[in-house]
Amino acid sequence: MPGMKRILKGLGLVLALVAGGYFVIYAHRALAGKDLSALLDNRVLVATASLTLLYTLSILTTAVAWARLLRAMRQPAGLARLLPILATTQFGKYLPGNVAQHIGRIALARGMGVQMSPALLSVAYELLLALVASAHIGALTLLWAPPAELLQLQITQYRVPLLIVVTVGALSALLLAPRIAIWLTRLRNPVREGVIAAPARLHLDPATVGSCYALYASSFVMIGYGLWLVAGSLTPAGVLMPGPVFFIGAFASSWILGFVAPGAPAGLGIREAMLSAWLSGVLPPVEVVLLVVALRIATTLGDLINFIWGSVFMFRQRDG
Repeated sequence: MPGMKRILKGLGLVLALVAGGYFVIYAHRALAGKDLSALLDNRVLVATASLTLLYTLSILTTAVAWARLLRAMRQPAGLARLLPILATTQFGKYLPGNVAQHIGRIALARGMGVQMSPALLSVAYELLLALVASAHIGALTLLWAPPAELLQLQITQYRVPLLIVVTVGALSALLLAPRIAIWLTRLRNPVREGVIAAPARLHLDPATVGSCYALYASSFVMIGYGLWLVAGSLTPAGVLMPGPVFFIGAFASSWILGFVAPGAPAGLGIREAMLSAWLSGVLPPVEVVLLVVALRIATTLGDLINFIWGSVFMFRQRDG
């Protein structure tokens, strides 16, 4: 119904504006009052800008995956319309509970004609596949390029069998993803059976699951690589530093813990603590703190940039 679509779209935009105001206040408080003078070196600024750019662009891989999920469920899923929605609603993760961004996305997707069941399931699929990708990358890199403390454990002598076990576990999770996603959707959003059985294809084919997994994994690789660039700019000459693989694993591991932590907006505090623990044995303490601060600045600015351009595009599409 056209009237209902306009109402849903209006509610989504109101939610975006309200949460956007909260996000702007949060960003100001998060970046104010910090001693950032050590981050003003030219090399550090260029590396931090690169990290911010990589984080900002990672929204594209997520949007492509979301469009592919919806298309696989036979829903209208134009990337040109989904990308601004995703960019604008991402700031909702700064609200307590880590659910506001998903509510906003579902409301706006409904406004463009996506059925409720596929809209809910697309978010459930995304969360599940992103968690599998994060856990898989974190485990692989932890075993492939472990911290010095882990090398002292006897378990590292069996890294190859463990790598195989971890990969088989990830593949099993991907094969079960459709059933798990539907179960999670019913658990968190109890509705009539007829709603879940709407005339849409809700079970994904292996090609869609695999391609979306690769897209989510690429986001962690991009941001982890950017983190490595910043670490290299902060590390004094002559100090040995791990390669990009280590930092990709460190970011993936800190992301998953920050995501599942209840009540932590955007993983605030949780991710910083986890990342510091990963880096404490490979970088000097001062560089660890500066790197963690640089990552939070880059992610906050990246979300703000996406929110600004996404909001502009959404209002233009609405006026058009």
